[in-house]
Amino acid sequence: MTVLTIKTIIIEDVILEHNDNSDFLQSCEVGFEGIKMTMKQKGNKPDRVILDGSLKGKARPGRMLAVMGPSGSGKSSLIHALAGRIKQNKKLTLSGQRYVNNQKLSGDSMLPAAFIEQDVNFFPHMTVKETLDFRVELKLGSQISKSDRDDVVSNLMDLLGLTKSSNTIVGSTKVRGLSGGERKRLSIACELISSPPVIILDEPTSGLDSYQAAQVTEFLRKLADSGKTIISVIHQPSQQVFSMYDDLLLISEGHLMYYGEVNKVRSYLQNIGYSCSKDTGTAEFILDCISRTNGGADEQKKSTDRINHIAAEASRQLKVSFPTGALVSADSAREHKLKLVQSRMGPAAGILRQFKLLLTRALKEVSRGKGAIIIKVVQQVTLGGIYGGIYKVGNNQASIMDRFGLLSLVAIGSMNMAVASTIRSFTKEKAIVSSEMAGDMYRTLPYFLAKAISEIPLVGVYNVIFSSILYPLAGLQKRKDKFKNFIGLTSLHTLVCESAGLIVGAISPNSDVALSLFPALVVLNIIFDGRNISAENTPKLLRWIPKVSLIRWGFEGLAVNEFNGLEFNTSGPRRGPLVKTGKEALDRFGMADRKLGEVVAAQRNILGACWFLSYLGLSLTGQKYETMVTP
Repeated sequence: MTVLTIKTIIIEDVILEHNDNSDFLQSCEVGFEGIKMTMKQKGNKPDRVILDGSLKGKARPGRMLAVMGPSGSGKSSLIHALAGRIKQNKKLTLSGQRYVNNQKLSGDSMLPAAFIEQDVNFFPHMTVKETLDFRVELKLGSQISKSDRDDVVSNLMDLLGLTKSSNTIVGSTKVRGLSGGERKRLSIACELISSPPVIILDEPTSGLDSYQAAQVTEFLRKLADSGKTIISVIHQPSQQVFSMYDDLLLISEGHLMYYGEVNKVRSYLQNIGYSCSKDTGTAEFILDCISRTNGGADEQKKSTDRINHIAAEASRQLKVSFPTGALVSADSAREHKLKLVQSRMGPAAGILRQFKLLLTRALKEVSRGKGAIIIKVVQQVTLGGIYGGIYKVGNNQASIMDRFGLLSLVAIGSMNMAVASTIRSFTKEKAIVSSEMAGDMYRTLPYFLAKAISEIPLVGVYNVIFSSILYPLAGLQKRKDKFKNFIGLTSLHTLVCESAGLIVGAISPNSDVALSLFPALVVLNIIFDGRNISAENTPKLLRWIPKVSLIRWGFEGLAVNEFNGLEFNTSGPRRGPLVKTGKEALDRFGMADRKLGEVVAAQRNILGACWFLSYLGLSLTGQKYETMVTP
């Protein structure tokens, strides 16, 4: 018995045991016809046609269907439409009909398929084994025993040739880890956990050398030979890779150019008037035939005529039949949808198990990111040294404003670093998390709690380093309780600012949008920090901002902690009225009666509100997909 057979039995036994429709799903033939996609243009411009409705074909169990065409021809759009993964867009119109085992599929259903994007992101500091362990536990939950889950992970790594790399971190563009081919194979392994009958891949060999591309394709060939239905977009394949596929669907500018067997495409094109020399590979030849030629008017007209002729011949000669009749009733459609879209039934693991696994992963990611840790430690040491080297506060009158200035800079600097770093890191992580949550691996709440808690330990460490350098160098109050309060207040302030960064990251579609909101957030917090504008002169519509100003509460907490208990001598140059005590100095900014408990309570409330709003933002901005309208 081969490794593939062993793996299939281990996983599919679980699926069969918990699925009343296992016979229907075990082997899937995917059919499609009339797939049309258009995008509305600005002004009076005609709609842009992405797919013209001529596309028709079938992907059969045990066979590999290659989708090919020049760049921008609509290949990726087609497979996303088939899988039910076209992202929702008000300007987009999608229509067509899909079939599973000759049964019509409702337009809002997803195929019972694994969908592997061209660029799959992983948490870079997790190892291959940890990545698979995490997904197996969430996808299969308590359906199988721990030993069986370990067997699934082991067999998946054996099957995809990842055993030698099991303890290697996945890596990313900035973190060294797996090779490109290994990352592709890992992405396939992650999707095979639930043993889907259909596997759809968007350019699985792009970016790989010929050897790695051949290895990935050979593995897909093994899956097809085991009974899986494989649909794959391929771009400029080698003849070796191209020959491993059974069927071919050619697209050019959204038009169907050919559907049939791979070994017949060369003779087909020759029969309709396009011959090929013997020393030219088939893949290269067919792409030349269906690609538009750049050049003068005559060359462009010839290529247009050629593309139109091939498209017309494809429509005329195509012979693919589907069942006729109306779409099933709404009730039947809902029932059918439930049969096919198992992933929308909810996570297999319980919420506490989700939280434990997510927290473990988050802590590993945070603690293993040595580069980020070193950078942040250097930042804290540098800032502490700069502030402490410049400010030398004493007990004279001039030191009063120096203290206020130093504490204000600490609050502003902490906010800048916390918000900016959170926005940059969270928007990248959000891309991975959104995909995982869309697959119902876990819910938003356990993820968000794990994310928030995992940040706390290092925040405390960073602020201990910063405070230990700044506090003695600047000459702040030499009392242990004051020093401990300073560490606690800066740590709390950092956490609150990070939570504000989470809101920005949660509601922003990408990092560019998030970073564009960052300056406005900082400016508003500086303006309404309690010192730059009086409450009386604040516009009525904006009077709520000082109550939630991150810098204001961070500054007030540090100021109250530092000035209470201080006494100043009357010597030296004055900066305003004579001040003898710290309380009198606080009274300049209306903080004489402010208690540390009030500051902590205000920051605690802001922290809770930011976490809640971030949770809502992440929940409400989850990925939604277009419904395919029946023509």
